[in-house]
Amino acid sequence: MSVPSPLSATQLLVAKKRAVFRFLGVQIAISVVISLVFLILSGVIASYSFVLGATACILPNIYMAWRVFGHVGTRPAKDVVRSFYRGEAGKLVMTAVILSLVFLLAKPLAHGALFTGFGLAILSHWLSPLMLKQ
Repeated sequence: MSVPSPLSATQLLVAKKRAVFRFLGVQIAISVVISLVFLILSGVIASYSFVLGATACILPNIYMAWRVFGHVGTRPAKDVVRSFYRGEAGKLVMTAVILSLVFLLAKPLAHGALFTGFGLAILSHWLSPLMLKQ
C-alpha cells in the first residue's frame, strides 16, 4: 500500500481556491432556489426581499474570497494575514453599506423575507466544511 505524497503549497492553494469558489456557487444556487420558493408561495415582494438579504451576505463573501485568493501563486505569510484582515474589514463594511442601501432604497420591502435571506446565507457557511474538504 503506497502513501500519497503531500500536496505542494501551490497545489493546496489551488485546491482551496477551487473549493471556496465552488462553495460561493452553491451559496448562490441555494439562494436562487429559495427565492423561487418565496416567489411561488409569498409573491414578488417577498422574493426580491429574500434575494436582497442573501445578496447582502453573498457579495461581501465574494469580495473576501477575491481578497484572499485573488493572487496567483503562493505569498509570504505576512501578506496572507494582511489579505485576511483587509478582506474581513471590507466584508463588514460592505455588509453594512448594502443593508443600509436596501433599507433606504428598496420600497416596498418584506422585512421578514429580507432577514431570512440574510440569515440563511450566513447559516449556509455551516455547509462550508463539506465543500472545503479535499
